[in-house]
Amino acid sequence: VLEEKVQTLEEENKALIEENSELKAKIEELTGGKDPVLNPDGQAEGEEELPVFGSNDNGDILLVSSVVVKTDEPLINKMQFLADELSAKVFKNLEIKAKSIDTIEGKETLVVDLITPKDANAIGWTDGYFQGSSGGRSTETALIETFLQREYGGRWVEGVMFTLDGETIGLDHVPNLSQPNFK
Repeated sequence: VLEEKVQTLEEENKALIEENSELKAKIEELTGGKDPVLNPDGQAEGEEELPVFGSNDNGDILLVSSVVVKTDEPLINKMQFLADELSAKVFKNLEIKAKSIDTIEGKETLVVDLITPKDANAIGWTDGYFQGSSGGRSTETALIETFLQREYGGRWVEGVMFTLDGETIGLDHVPNLSQPNFK
């Protein structure tokens, strides 16, 4: 009985060694034989992690998620990655489009368009996130702080401007979305 167990263990060990060798070969094929270099934060070299913010009803900033992007990724693409994650984690997948980076008041400013859902029965921006003082404040904080990335040390925009379906937002509970917001 003991010999059978040893035999079984030896066979399992041999299979694991083969599998390990195959995985090492696959890793080498995928990385070109180079080990990924990690920075002190545990990120692969050439990548950075950007925070995505939400807010409570008092407008206090809360970290809700993050996205990992390549450091050499075009800035507008980084903005869209943030928009997609913010939409998924805070705004129930409402569409957020990082449209362009324009010069507004002499500052490099991201223009973000918030898109009303095509489905008339769906909860949208005006009836879901721009209503009430606390709801409006939470919406403003999540949008503005996520895109401004005030703590970011690399190249970034100096401001952010929001539109709703391409039009200026002029609603009472989100006054800060009707004008550019700067760092």
